[in-house]
Amino acid sequence: MPVKKAIKSSPNMLLRKARQERGWSQKELADLIGVPQPFMISRWENGTARPGPAYRKKLSSIFDKKYEELGLHIFVSQVMPEETQTPAPTSIIDPTIPVRQPGAPTLIGRDLLLAQIKRELCSDKNDIFIGINGLPGVGKTALTREIVTDTEVQEHFSDGVLWATLGPQPDLSTHLQRWGNLLGIKASDAANLQGCTAWIQALRQAIGARQILFVLDDFWHIEDALTFMIGNPRCAYLLTTRVPEVATRFAGKQAIHVPELTIDTSMQLLGQMIPVLIEQERPVLSQLALAAGGLPLILTLIGNYLLIHVRHRQQRRIQHALMQLQRPEARMWLIQPQARTGYDQNIPTDMPLNVQTIISMSETLLDTSSRQALYALSVFPAKPATFSEEAALAVTATSRDALDRLIDAGLIECNEEDRYQLHPSIVDYARIQATNTQAERRFVAYVFAYIRKHMGDKKLLEQEASIILAALKIISQERYNELLECSTKSLVASGIDALLGSPVAVSLEPGSGN
Repeated sequence: MPVKKAIKSSPNMLLRKARQERGWSQKELADLIGVPQPFMISRWENGTARPGPAYRKKLSSIFDKKYEELGLHIFVSQVMPEETQTPAPTSIIDPTIPVRQPGAPTLIGRDLLLAQIKRELCSDKNDIFIGINGLPGVGKTALTREIVTDTEVQEHFSDGVLWATLGPQPDLSTHLQRWGNLLGIKASDAANLQGCTAWIQALRQAIGARQILFVLDDFWHIEDALTFMIGNPRCAYLLTTRVPEVATRFAGKQAIHVPELTIDTSMQLLGQMIPVLIEQERPVLSQLALAAGGLPLILTLIGNYLLIHVRHRQQRRIQHALMQLQRPEARMWLIQPQARTGYDQNIPTDMPLNVQTIISMSETLLDTSSRQALYALSVFPAKPATFSEEAALAVTATSRDALDRLIDAGLIECNEEDRYQLHPSIVDYARIQATNTQAERRFVAYVFAYIRKHMGDKKLLEQEASIILAALKIISQERYNELLECSTKSLVASGIDALLGSPVAVSLEPGSGN
């Protein structure tokens, strides 16, 4: 028996008016009648889909109106056999859009970014390209998911959202073919398409004049991003990447950096997950928040780990868990099982998510000299501390090109004062990979020479205060007692005395943090 479908779609103004008269948002109406996604209400009001019998009954009941009064009736003249009609394109919501992970807190500290990106996407401009970049674990994908599931964004892109997550070594054809299936390219036609070029042409034809939002998630190479630019000028592109250069080349001035959370918002996030412990152990959790460096991924992993121990209500276990988390290795290897789709090929579906794995993926961008330079730089203290290029070159014993490659990979930062910074998670990761005794020796030697050269210039000493203290920490460790002559230790201590204006006793534990 032939299936019957509408010849064409037209907005259901009666249903929209009824909702607006009640002062309900689409999400509120969806919640009231048990619709799983607010975009379904949008599709009913836009006329691109019709509610089924059960939802029509609920709508009639909640508005206390007849089907005809809500535009939900179907006239016989409105339908015809499938064989003789051409269905209008319907809104596409890509099933690979990530779901909210179990135990994940709601977004915190991202309101301004969300508003900025939504405003740009929903503007009347054509050819919209937005590139989001930031450190691994800073929440680029979570931010993007929040945007594309927003009702206003889905209303603006009424023809749908297509999502592709690539990673460093993607199979482009697989993603293009999947999009082709969602766009309605028949299997018989798809069988004749060989290679990316053929698929791109077919996809452009299938898209036609539709207004679609394309999400290019975790793209590592600009060439891959250009391959997926298949829409017309009414479409928009939202790209996420850990590689700053990719975001800049793709979006120009619309490249947006996602910063780490502040210490206050970090504590808010932990408070969302473990509110009781926040009140009981605030000083310790503040230190853990600092160690996490404002990365939501690490904070979430810490929160989930502690939540398990809080549930047991044993102070001994809670204190042991807090003590364990003081160790960088423990934080790096905290795991979070993932509810993954079959199209996320960056990490195997059976591999739990952890910071170690995510950061290690960035090493694929590095050659041997850059990788060794990264490990050597881990002797420097983490941000907010900064250090000069002169110091970096002295400690790494490498070239400026190697430092540039680390910047391009997003593993070190260069601030507006042309000084370098390292995120705490990158420092922890690099230190775990190798103990770099030679780099430590070069670091202490550089600080020794710097103090000797600038002993009378307090301003210059203040500028390098963080690395002077770090050098003292290194030489205070027991294994370095025979590394330096007493005169060297005395000179470093004198530099600190000059810096602080009076003699100071510094007690440092071997192997402690930055």
